Amino acid sequence: MIIPYENTELLDDLLQRIGEKLQISKTQRGLAEERYKAVGTWLSKDEDVFNGAEVNIYSQGSLSISTTVKPLSRQEYDLDLVCEINHSYLGKDPIELLNTIEKRLKDNEIYREKVERKNRCIRLNYANEFHMDILPAHPAIPGPDDTCVKVPDRKAKDWKDSNPKGYTSWFNDRSNQIRKSFEVRADIEPLPNDENIERKAPLKRAVQLIKRYRDIYFEEDPDSAPISIVLTTLSGHAYNGQVSVNETISHILNQILLLISESEKRLVVLNPSNEKEDLSERWDGQPELYQSFVQFIRDFKISWQQVNALQGLDEIAEKLKQMFGENIINQTLKEQAEHLEKARSNKGLAVLGTSGLLVAATTENAVAVEKNTFYGE
Repeated sequence: MIIPYENTELLDDLLQRIGEKLQISKTQRGLAEERYKAVGTWLSKDEDVFNGAEVNIYSQGSLSISTTVKPLSRQEYDLDLVCEINHSYLGKDPIELLNTIEKRLKDNEIYREKVERKNRCIRLNYANEFHMDILPAHPAIPGPDDTCVKVPDRKAKDWKDSNPKGYTSWFNDRSNQIRKSFEVRADIEPLPNDENIERKAPLKRAVQLIKRYRDIYFEEDPDSAPISIVLTTLSGHAYNGQVSVNETISHILNQILLLISESEKRLVVLNPSNEKEDLSERWDGQPELYQSFVQFIRDFKISWQQVNALQGLDEIAEKLKQMFGENIINQTLKEQAEHLEKARSNKGLAVLGTSGLLVAATTENAVAVEKNTFYGE
């Protein structure tokens, strides 16, 4: 008996494993939290700068919504933090705030050689670990229930609107919109559990894979690549509770292409938690960047349709290698094969009727897999 690799559960299991290999490890995350707490302590101790104000450092972006993706060209992850100073921004110079944070960090011999000035943040470069981008911020409106902030922008020489906490809450809420009904698969148990892999919400895994394909696609021209928060926001809006990573990616691409076709001008992607912030503003005055984004989505859709049209492990694997990188696909295929072999040996693997659907052996009317036949002919 040959089990077809286009089996929905097998493909989704593979996509989950790819996403896990792309993300920051628990050890790295713990180290990052330890480092940014130390940075927060050092900054908050400068009474001349903060004048007794409460200083709160928290994660934002991919770190806060669990969609980190390891960069292609280096070992370090990009981690984004907010240093929110509970003082009004009114009457304050945004550039002076950036300069002050930079000076304070350089006063510390641990951070001095790691400091790099950016447009809206100060970066700390931890070689072979991560880049820690520290974004200074003030509350936009005083009050415990409003999480909107004002952040400095060197190019604009002004304050810009944002809401990192609100965005994190919005995206996590969107990720939780998984359909409760599995329709015809409602009584089917998934593949036997693998305790070595963390399963994430389909939207979060989909965003990781979309960003990874973006990095591969624009590897020779990274300056033309759409930024992560734009892709993440469009994905969050498009998501409609799909229960698999594969279905989620297909639906997201279809919805983005629909938006593109319906728009007479460029898409405007606003922060859903603070619509004063245009996340896609870099497309203004640079129509070539928007066209690069449009072509990227169109090509992604074609490639994803090809993945779903292929039959057999070898063909699917070759296409996924082109999209996400050869090494990571080879590693995940090996891990999946080892897990399935272990499940088969323990009589935990079965096939549902004549469908070829690979399921847990406890599923009703499923036939146990007795021979190692899921690798191909």
